[in-house]
Amino acid sequence: MKILHSTCALCLLTAFMWLPSSTQANAQGLTAEELNAQIQQNLNTPIACGCSVYDYDDLDNRIKLASMIRSEFAAAKQQYAGKKQTVTPEIRNTVQNPIRGKINSIKNPKASDAGAVTYDFGCFTIIDSNATPCLRGALDDHEAVHRKVCDAHPNSDFRYSQLVEDWLQEEMDAYDQELKRLTEERNKMLPFCKLDPSVKKALVNMANEKEREQEAQQIADWFLGLFN
Repeated sequence: MKILHSTCALCLLTAFMWLPSSTQANAQGLTAEELNAQIQQNLNTPIACGCSVYDYDDLDNRIKLASMIRSEFAAAKQQYAGKKQTVTPEIRNTVQNPIRGKINSIKNPKASDAGAVTYDFGCFTIIDSNATPCLRGALDDHEAVHRKVCDAHPNSDFRYSQLVEDWLQEEMDAYDQELKRLTEERNKMLPFCKLDPSVKKALVNMANEKEREQEAQQIADWFLGLFN
C-alpha cells in the first residue's frame, strides 16, 4: 500500500511540473542565441518586485516614512529607559500622534498607502489588499516581529502589562526588518530592470516555474508523510 500511495504522490508531483508554462519569452530585437546568452548571464540576478516608476516611488516613500518612524520611536524610548511604566492608551497616543502628523507632511501623495496589522488574539496578520508586491513582503517582515512577540505570550492580553520600553523596542525592531527588506527590493531594481524586456520576462517565468515545482514537491512530501 505504501508503494501505491508513493506512486500517486509522484504522479501528483509530475502533474504539477507539467502544468503549462511560458518560460520561452519572445525576444524583442534579440536573436534566440542572444536571448539565451543574456538569460544565462543573469540567472543569479535577483528579480525585482517591479520595474515601474510607481514601484520605485512606493519603495522610496516607504523607506522615508519607516526611517522617520523608527527614529521617533528611538527618541521616545530614551524617555522610558530603565522605567517600569507599562503601556497605556494615553502613552500610545502621546508617542504616535506626532508621528501621524509627520507622516502626513512628508509622504508622497502619488505613492501607494498600505499597512498591515497583527492581532494579539491568534497572532495572525492581515495586510492591506491594496499593498503592491514591492510593499507586501516588507510589511510582512515588519509584522513577523510582532507575531514572534505575540507567539511568546500565551495570553492575548499581554499588551496591558507590557513595559513602554519593551513596546518601543519591539516597534524599532519591526521597522528595522521592514527597512532591510525595502532597501533590498530597491537595490534589485537597477540591475534587473535595465535588462532587455524579453530577458526579464524569461527570468520571471523561470522563477515562477521553480516556485511552482517547489510547491508541488511540498505537496508530494506531505502526501508521502501521511503514509509513512
